[in-house]
Amino acid sequence: MLTIDTATTSVNTLQDYLHDAIAPRPIGLVSTINKEGHVNLSPFSYFNLFSINPPICIFSPTRKIPDNTTKHTLENIKEVGECVINVVTYSMVEQISKASYSYPKNVNEFTESGLTPIPSELVRPPRVLESPIQLECTLEQIIELGNQAGAGNLVIVHIRKIHINESVLDSTGKIDPTQLDLIARLGGDWYTRVTQQSLFSLKRG
Repeated sequence: MLTIDTATTSVNTLQDYLHDAIAPRPIGLVSTINKEGHVNLSPFSYFNLFSINPPICIFSPTRKIPDNTTKHTLENIKEVGECVINVVTYSMVEQISKASYSYPKNVNEFTESGLTPIPSELVRPPRVLESPIQLECTLEQIIELGNQAGAGNLVIVHIRKIHINESVLDSTGKIDPTQLDLIARLGGDWYTRVTQQSLFSLKRG
């Protein structure tokens, strides 16, 4: 068995192994805005739901490994304290890949990716039209896990409003996973797709 000591292993090697091992990871496509009104859009696979009451999501913009800089998403949400987390489906995969590029500050990733901004109802950042589920959120807390390259920043947000496209609902009004067509992140260049063939159910209790 291969054993890795995290204290003596390079950050790049740790990233490779951990991204491969802790997967699949859901993807949150996060839109933010700065005080000047410049919009940013970026996908995060360090993302998940952590509470229902209150409804809380967490995503983590890590410090970039090559140069230890922080992401524009983190800078924006520190300034404005609002975001929209847009769920990512298979039909959006090419656009989210483009949105993940490292663009100069104040470049609008909506324009670069070809995704469509639509106004939110409670927060200033726009929603993504192509996303079937959009979560309008306000900032609760940011927990910085370090100041070294690769360190995460836990952005804890309160979900204030949920928008769901009726095309992904079943006859009872619940979300139908066979219609949602989600994707998730693996290691390297790998993704996975939630298809009807890959789904199974298991009753609890």
